[in-house]
Amino acid sequence: MVRAGILVAVFPIVCAFLFSLFQGGSMLDEGAGGGGYLWLLIITVPIGALLVFVGLIIKLFKGRKS
Repeated sequence: MVRAGILVAVFPIVCAFLFSLFQGGSMLDEGAGGGGYLWLLIITVPIGALLVFVGLIIKLFKGRKS
């Protein structure tokens, strides 16, 4: 679950990079590049952080049982 949270959090950065790689332009340019994808960070970073937090709590409690 921790890995899934990290993937969710960085997904827009990967999308912006790949879009700018194939289309040309800057990764940070919202008009001509893939910079529009970076606005998704507003949504995906909190969701990813929540998944990482829940995953760490689950690991912590599973470690105490054994």
